[in-house]
Amino acid sequence: MQDNHPESVKYIITMRVIQPARVQDVASAYYEMWEVPEVERERVKEVIYAIHEKMRLDGLLIDVRRGTYILTAKGMEIVGKFVKERELDNRRLFLMKRQRRLYH
Repeated sequence: MQDNHPESVKYIITMRVIQPARVQDVASAYYEMWEVPEVERERVKEVIYAIHEKMRLDGLLIDVRRGTYILTAKGMEIVGKFVKERELDNRRLFLMKRQRRLYH
């Protein structure tokens, strides 16, 4: 993983927040968490899938069920360099509240 590539960092943080997850679930959460404009989503989707594949090949993701992944210990360590656990919890709550509003 390129530690300084902003989309890679955002992807791994998003994965940490919602794991276990499929790549399409991470993409959806990524759009919400990082407020990706609708017009940018197709380009970002391609980048996300490329990042996912690179992380998988680099041993940062484990396939726990067909198509569902979690971060390895190495992946979790990388996330820890960028954000604190408390911020991850806050992001998780943000996503849950937003999804709850959408259901009502």
